[in-house]
This record gives sequence, C-alpha cells and structure tokens, in this order.
Amino acid sequence: MVIHSTDDLSAVTFQGKDPGEMFQFYFRQHWMRLLWPFFRMILLSLLLAIITYISLFRLTVADAGLRHSMLFALMFFFTILQWEFLMRFYMYFLNVIIVTDKKVHKVKKTLFSVDDHQSLDIWTFQDIRKWQHGPLQSLFGYGTIVLESQDTELRLHFVPRISKIHTELMHLRERSRLQKEAVVRPS
Repeated sequence: MVIHSTDDLSAVTFQGKDPGEMFQFYFRQHWMRLLWPFFRMILLSLLLAIITYISLFRLTVADAGLRHSMLFALMFFFTILQWEFLMRFYMYFLNVIIVTDKKVHKVKKTLFSVDDHQSLDIWTFQDIRKWQHGPLQSLFGYGTIVLESQDTELRLHFVPRISKIHTELMHLRERSRLQKEAVVRPS
C-alpha cells in the first residue's frame, strides 16, 4: 500500500529518521506473501481435524489416558500450527519500507529477536530496476525492486503496485540529485 497524505508530512516520525527528512510514502509487502502460509495453515488444520475425527470416533481406544494423550498431542500440533501463521502475519506487518525525500528505509522486525534497519540515500542510486516475472506478478501488480548504489544493493521483494512505486522512486532520485547539485554548486 502506498500512502500519501495532505497532512504535515514532516511530522511523521519513525525509527532512524533524520530531522531534515520529509516522509513521502511507505508500503508493506504484497498480500500474496501471506497466501501460501494461509493455505498451508488451512490444509494442515483440516488434516488435523480429520485425524481427530478418526481417532475419536472411528477408532475405539479403551484407555482414557491414551485418549487424553492423543487429544493433548493433537491440540499441541494445532496450537503450534496457528502460532506459526500468527508469527508470519505479524512479520508481514512489522516489515515496512519507508521512503522519504532523501532516503529509503527498510525496517524489518520480529516480535522478539530481530530489529534491523537499513537505509540508503536516494541520490546515490545508480540503478533502480523492477522485476515482474510470471503471470501472477503481472496480474496482481507486484514484483521486486532492486536499488543499486555504488557498493550496496537493496532488494525489495513482493512490492505492491510496483509500476507506481518504481516511477515515484525514479522521480525522487532525480529530484534528490538536483537538490544535491544545487547544494554543491551554489549560484
């Protein structure tokens, strides 16, 4: 999602923002990133439901302790399955790309263990490439943007509305370069 607002964009704060930067837009990865984990959770949940049905109603287990152990094991696997999807869902929302007038910030977090922040100056970009391979990426409008600087490469995967974001990054790069040249060569 690309967010533009008519409010005061300089008031938007985030981790790693320099005081002179002005917020332009942000986006998360495309929702397709969650499609396979969601279907995997649904399929495995259905499999666990079938196993539970068979073990409780089709098999006759006389020992109550064994039945309780089987139910505990099935509930344990179901809980782990739901927890795994929930962690992926949170990771989806905690990984954000923030674009300002001077930098592109890639903020990647998890709930407990990861807090990464990578920033690149827009005016240093030598190349901005976009990739859309396959019919799904073309149909749903997502892909990969590669931002190349002199010694660094930043890959942004599952970028939604890739054409629009690519165009905006190109315009921001040119505007940033013009501002940088104006500062270097005062008239």
